[in-house]
Amino acid sequence: MDQQFVSSLRETLGLVTVPDSNTIKSATAKLASDFFTDSKSLPSLIHILQNEKDDQIRQLAAVEARKLVPKYWGCTDDLLKNEIRSSMLQTTFTEHSKILRHSSARVVAAIGEIDLANNQWLDLLNTLVGACSDSNVQTKEMAVYILACLLESEISVLSSHASDFLNLFATTLNDTSSLAIRVTSLLALSDVATYIEDDLDANLCSKFASLIPSMVEVLKVVLQEQDTDSAKQVFDVFNNLLIIDNKLVGDNLLIIIKIMLEISSNIQIDEEFRVMALQFLISAVNFRKSKILSSKLGPQITIGALKISSEEVDVDQELNNEDEENENEENAPSTLALRLLSMLSQELPPSQVIQPIFEQIPHLLNSSNTFERRAALLSLGVTSSGAPDYFSTQLPRIIQALIAGLKDKELIVQVASLRAIAQLTSELQDAVAEYHVELFPLIIVIIDSATNVMVYKYATYALDGLIEFMSHEAIIQYLEPLMNKLFHMLQNAESSSLKSAIVSAIGSTAYAGGKAFIPYFENSIRFLEPYISNSSAIEGASEDDLELIAITFENISTMARAVGPDVFGSYAKPLIEASYASLSSDSSRLRESGFAFISNMAKVYGTGFATFLDNIIPAIFSCLEQDEFQFNLDDVENPEALEEEEDLENKLTVHTGITIEKEIAAIALAELAIGTKRSFAPYVESSIKILKDQIENSYGMREAALHSLWQIVVAMYESEVTGKYPIGTQSTPYVSNQILSIIKEARNVSVSLLEEEFELSMVAAILDNFSDSLKKMGSITIIDGNDSSELEKLCYQLMNLLKQEHPCQLDDEEMPSDEAQDSSETDALLFDSTLEVLVHLAETLGADFLKIFHSFKDIILQQVTVKSKVKRVSAIGSLAEIANGLKESNPYTEELLSLFIERLTNDRSLEVRGNAAYGIGILIEHAPVDTSSAYPTILQSLSKLLSKANKELLKNEDGDEETADVINRSHANACGCVSRMYLKHSQSIPLAAILDELLQHLPLEAGFEENGPIFKVILKLYSDNNELILSKTPQIIKIFEGVFVKDFEREKLVNESTLGREENIDRLKQFESEELKSNIIELLKHLETRFSGSVSSSQVLKRVIS
Repeated sequence: MDQQFVSSLRETLGLVTVPDSNTIKSATAKLASDFFTDSKSLPSLIHILQNEKDDQIRQLAAVEARKLVPKYWGCTDDLLKNEIRSSMLQTTFTEHSKILRHSSARVVAAIGEIDLANNQWLDLLNTLVGACSDSNVQTKEMAVYILACLLESEISVLSSHASDFLNLFATTLNDTSSLAIRVTSLLALSDVATYIEDDLDANLCSKFASLIPSMVEVLKVVLQEQDTDSAKQVFDVFNNLLIIDNKLVGDNLLIIIKIMLEISSNIQIDEEFRVMALQFLISAVNFRKSKILSSKLGPQITIGALKISSEEVDVDQELNNEDEENENEENAPSTLALRLLSMLSQELPPSQVIQPIFEQIPHLLNSSNTFERRAALLSLGVTSSGAPDYFSTQLPRIIQALIAGLKDKELIVQVASLRAIAQLTSELQDAVAEYHVELFPLIIVIIDSATNVMVYKYATYALDGLIEFMSHEAIIQYLEPLMNKLFHMLQNAESSSLKSAIVSAIGSTAYAGGKAFIPYFENSIRFLEPYISNSSAIEGASEDDLELIAITFENISTMARAVGPDVFGSYAKPLIEASYASLSSDSSRLRESGFAFISNMAKVYGTGFATFLDNIIPAIFSCLEQDEFQFNLDDVENPEALEEEEDLENKLTVHTGITIEKEIAAIALAELAIGTKRSFAPYVESSIKILKDQIENSYGMREAALHSLWQIVVAMYESEVTGKYPIGTQSTPYVSNQILSIIKEARNVSVSLLEEEFELSMVAAILDNFSDSLKKMGSITIIDGNDSSELEKLCYQLMNLLKQEHPCQLDDEEMPSDEAQDSSETDALLFDSTLEVLVHLAETLGADFLKIFHSFKDIILQQVTVKSKVKRVSAIGSLAEIANGLKESNPYTEELLSLFIERLTNDRSLEVRGNAAYGIGILIEHAPVDTSSAYPTILQSLSKLLSKANKELLKNEDGDEETADVINRSHANACGCVSRMYLKHSQSIPLAAILDELLQHLPLEAGFEENGPIFKVILKLYSDNNELILSKTPQIIKIFEGVFVKDFEREKLVNESTLGREENIDRLKQFESEELKSNIIELLKHLETRFSGSVSSSQVLKRVIS
């Protein structure tokens, strides 16, 4: 041993412990350059570790020695190695300091890792195993600890000893002489599991699973001892059990879940431990939903979470702390329990989560316990995102609960109701806004009486959500008093945070009001302009100040969409310039708002915005090239030394603000393409390249990048191609080579992604973009010429999705069979998106879809009778739409007709029966064979569907009344079905029996596409001079008055609503073609002539026939 080297090394190590940054920096550099480049440094550090008196220096020596073992152990003298091996084990066992024992043990493990891999130090494992049963507790502790450190290394040589390790730790897990031994054994077992996973030997899996009850006992003891550090480690192990192969855990997972539920529900246990248990439960729902689903544990976890969310909270904090809304949800069990409820609602079917909550709501709302009433309302809000369809069927009950909350004597319950309203409007949108008469006045009362800042703010959020989704007609009646109220609120608001909430509400009012907002536009600009007048001078601005500037920009651009380019014109130039300037701001939030402003301007000015492209596009590209995460290594002297995963994680920073900014920038890019059309062509190639890169590499905006990519492709297609695309596969492309090239790029990246994507939301995004693009561009979306390779790949993945064998659906447990199991709405939504792609393929390929349908028919048929109503609705509806695409080319008409009749007759769901009725009508309309023999059975079932007398038939499967939309659509489908039947075989329809039933449902309230066959029946009957229809002429005239009222309302919406708000406005069309509309007008003119004054007596129809 070079004593001078050792002495100098010891002295330099001592300088690192001096509390002076310059000295430490200088000494660290010297260690790296003068000592650690020499192989003598390793034995020298070990010598210092074993012989130095200063514990700080010894600790530092141990840490550095461990880092140098991989570099220098191999070139250390063999005799010296033997000496070190022997002495290090001994000093590790006998060391007085716990931290030094552990550091020394890690040096031993680092040496052992190399030696064992090289078939050296052969007695190490036997020595350690023997020491695990030593009479000295400390020796046992360190032997187990060294073994745990060795197992962490995951060297392959240890895998052959897995069974021996399981036997050993089965004993040490239950060693009552030391909690440390039990905890370390548990940690070591987590690493043993990794070895077992390599080949999943059945005996080893079973043996490991048998130890889980003992592992649970260790957790209990750790909690009893209130050992926080050990608890964190133990909870980490149980979290790891969620992601290892289920064969190692089996049904023991249920034991773990139940104990975690007990821990999280026990208010006598330290809050930090309860939070860890709740975090485990959230992860369990996410990673092991199949097991929870099949074991029907959902209700038990739900009720437990609901109880925890009912615990007392700090009322003053909730009502007065403006920062409270941004606090980490994991700070308290009650708030984390709400997050658990949200996760449950998204992953499990409503029967296991939402229904149990609804069963508890009446009890909780009537409780004398304020916090139980609060929890009831908050639970409604947080679970709505996971089951919006189910919530829509329960809205009357929900609204009554919200009203009760708004009227509650306790402010904290009122706040809970306000928060729930904001969340519900976000998810259910206009369905909740339809209850504005009941909710709006109560929210205003709370605002007027509010003395607590958070009451005021949450009331503003609720008001904002309600306003945004009100119908154009509804908002008009509130506009003047509402705008006066909002202006008054803005004048009196003190904090930037509160002002932001009010500005957002003003923007929502404009959004809902459209052109009706024009009288309030200038005043709004006058109130809002001061917030953005100095938007470039942001030094010293708080996050709330920046948010106010950003949200003002965004909402002024929303107002521009509402009032239109002419009214906005005088303000456009300075505001566009200000928004452009914001793109170079140091604030990511301001840059984001600039992109949002530009996105809206593209909607407002369309091709007129093309002159700005040269300036704006580079800024968007620059934004999209930003890194969303980075490793902060600037303060690390030796980055290579960061060998521990935890070290690396601590140096990783994720910039969520940049991710959101990039998402908005991508949306703006697509809106510019849509708005400026051909002027965008020079930027297409670069846009696609950068978006493809984001799809592949982005941390959090891949879906937005994919959607923008397809929107740009469709925009370029529509700028070149006019009219309807050709049906069927085409031998030559019907687009230019330039358009075909970008379609192929989008197609290829989407299909490739779909083959391996495991994020469910991304898979849904791919499917939805294919559906939308097929609808707009036709078969060229997925096939051109004779190359059907991408179509085949797409269909293969669609089949995997329907079989639940796609990577995004797989865990290592078998899902319960669909026939016996309900589905979560998230799973059902993916199922529906998959079928939608097949529907649009049928629409675009026509008869050429038949080969594809032959492969998919049976698996879709299987879904028609499953327990999940949502899946049955999707399956029967998609079969009907596919039949509509195939038309006369459908060889399965009789098979499908039989199925649809059976569902129309026997299904418990009104929505399924309605879709079956639509399918029957479509099949009969296009049937190549005579189907009239089935008419009596069909008419009997349709009569029940159309009956208004039997209220039981209008209830859903849970015994609640169906929503108005479902009822109206089902009636529309039935009316359309009867009409198609009559048009096909009029002689087989007892007109006298069905005409009254048909007419009593007219004019339709939904499903207006069914007006086509209905109106054709009426025209035919009048053309035939049918006495029955002539006797109904006053009723027919009244029906068409209602039809044209709706048509005029649609035209008014087109002219007066906010640009882009009424995206589904075509669904409101009353006539499938201008020719049909013209024929109806001619009929009305004929009736006016034949029955003088009968039509013109209606002011609406007088305008129509004039």
